[in-house]
Amino acid sequence: MRLRPTLLDRYIIREMMGPLAFGVGAFTSLFVSGDLLSLANLVVELGAPIEPALKVFLLKLPQIIVWTLPMSVLLATLLSLSRLSQNSEIVAMRAGGMSFGRLAAPILCVSLLISVVSFLINETVVPHTNAESRRVMVEEVRGSRLPTITRHVVIKGERGNNLDWILYANRYDSRTSTFYQATLVYMNDNAPVQTAFADRIVWNERTWVMENGIAYHFTPEGEVVVATYPAHSRPVDLGQRPEDVARLQKSPEEMGLAELREHIETLRRQGADVRSLQVQMHLKYSIPVASLVFALVGIPLGIQSHRAGSATGFGMSVIIIFIYYIMMTLGSALGQAGALPPVLAAWIQNIIMGGYGAYCFYVRSK
Repeated sequence: MRLRPTLLDRYIIREMMGPLAFGVGAFTSLFVSGDLLSLANLVVELGAPIEPALKVFLLKLPQIIVWTLPMSVLLATLLSLSRLSQNSEIVAMRAGGMSFGRLAAPILCVSLLISVVSFLINETVVPHTNAESRRVMVEEVRGSRLPTITRHVVIKGERGNNLDWILYANRYDSRTSTFYQATLVYMNDNAPVQTAFADRIVWNERTWVMENGIAYHFTPEGEVVVATYPAHSRPVDLGQRPEDVARLQKSPEEMGLAELREHIETLRRQGADVRSLQVQMHLKYSIPVASLVFALVGIPLGIQSHRAGSATGFGMSVIIIFIYYIMMTLGSALGQAGALPPVLAAWIQNIIMGGYGAYCFYVRSK
C-alpha cells in the first residue's frame, strides 16, 4: 500500500525531532559549560548567593538557544537522513515516485519555521534577558550597582556634511538625565561661533536646559559677547532624548532591531563610526536564517551518507559549523574594519554556505 505524501512528511519530521532535541541539548551544554564554571567559582570562592547565580544562568539560555538552533538543525538533518538512507527508506521513497525536492520539503519547512521562531526569540526575548542577566550579575551576584554614570560623553550634531555643534560633558547621569560640567560649541562652516559652559544640562520633560551657564558669542568682526544664564533659563536642542543618551550604556545584544536601528541613526548624525553596530544589526537577521542554510547543506550530505553512523553525522556537523563560524567571524571583522559593507559582512557566511548547499541540492535533484 502506497503512503500518502502527508504521512511521509510526518514520518520524516518525526525522524528529525529526536536528533533535533539531542542537538539543542548537546550544543547548549557545550556553550553553557564555561558560564557554569565561572558562576560556580563565584559561588565557591566569593560566597555569591546560589539563587541569583542560577538566575543568571537561566537568563542566558535564550541567547544560547538562538545560537545553537541552527547547529541542531544541521545535526538533525544529517542524522535523520543518514538513518533513512542506511535503511534504504530513501530508495523506497524515490522508487515510489517521490522526487528529491519533495523528499526535502518537510525538512526545509521545519528549518524555515525554526528560523522564524529563532528570529522572534532573538527580537522579543533575548534583549530583555540579556539586560536582566547583566543586572542580576552586577547587583545580586557581585553585590554592586549597575553604572548610571557615563564619563566623558561626546555628542555631535551635523548639518549636511558640516559639523553644526558638539557637546562634551565630564559625566552623564542616566538616573537624573543630567550632563555635568558641559561644554557646548556651535559651529558655522566648521568654525566656532559660540561656546557655552554650564554646570549642568538637565532634561525637564520637554527639552534640555542649561543650569548656571555662560556663553561666549564670536561676532564676524572678531568681538566676543558674553552672556550668562541662570538655572533653567536657556533651552538647548541636542537632537535626542534621555533614552537616546542612555543607549550608550547598552550593548547591541540588549537592544531589539528597532532600538538598535534608532541608536545607529543617532550616532550617525553625530558623525560616529557605526560600522560595528551595523554588522551587529544585520547579524540579528543572518544568524536565525542559518537554520535554513544548514538544512540546505545537510540534505544532500545526509542522503549521500549511506553508511554514516551517529558519530560520523556529529563529526560532519562539527566540521561544517566550524567552517561556518570562521567565515562569520572573518566577515564581521572585515565589516567592522570597513573592508566589506556591513550587510555583506553579516551575510557572507550564509551566501557562501547557502550557495554551496543550493548547488549540491541541484546536483542531487537531477
